[in-house]
Amino acid sequence: MRDLLMARSGIYHVAAYETAGIRQKRPERGSHAPGSFWFYNNWDFNALGTIYRQQTGEDIFQSFAQRIAAPISMEDFSAGDGSYSLEKSSVHPAYPFTMSARDLARFGQLFLNGGQWGGRQVIPAAWVGEATTALSQPSDHTSGYGYMWWTLRTDHWGQGGAFNAGYGGQVVAYVPEKRLVIVQTVDPAQNRRGIEMRDFFQLMRKIAAAAP
Repeated sequence: MRDLLMARSGIYHVAAYETAGIRQKRPERGSHAPGSFWFYNNWDFNALGTIYRQQTGEDIFQSFAQRIAAPISMEDFSAGDGSYSLEKSSVHPAYPFTMSARDLARFGQLFLNGGQWGGRQVIPAAWVGEATTALSQPSDHTSGYGYMWWTLRTDHWGQGGAFNAGYGGQVVAYVPEKRLVIVQTVDPAQNRRGIEMRDFFQLMRKIAAAAP
């Protein structure tokens, strides 16, 4: 499971909801031993969803609504805002979320707070710390990668910053030294090409420079 969280499974199956870039760059089966090579891919993440449902007996979206959304008082999210995307290519469905900017900002604030909300430890602090640590350093990225979270470069953003990026340019990032959470949401129906991460970071630099 740790290899799946770090995108280091070495399995390289076709996956539901994967992008053209992942399909083009996917390594050959057997080319890397489990745990030895980082490759961002939907199969690892989708398999984690299947494991979660089998081990807990819970629906992912209902579980998120009860365990995360309710404790941090999300204003818009409900279990119906997620859906499973199953394709013939894989037994593991993807599980995309739809979330408002203000709810996504609360999720980012939860991680900025080390998993605490209103005096309650909603997510273990040790998990937040490990998930947002650069456990991998992808050769073609300037950011490190933890457990499904990217780390922000310390030379630009200081210590402890991280971000989570989704399809089409959905992003939540936080900068501890500024006590700052920044969110970007994109409507894929209106912008099918999505928004490049470099454009988000340009905006983020301007916001961070203006923050006290």
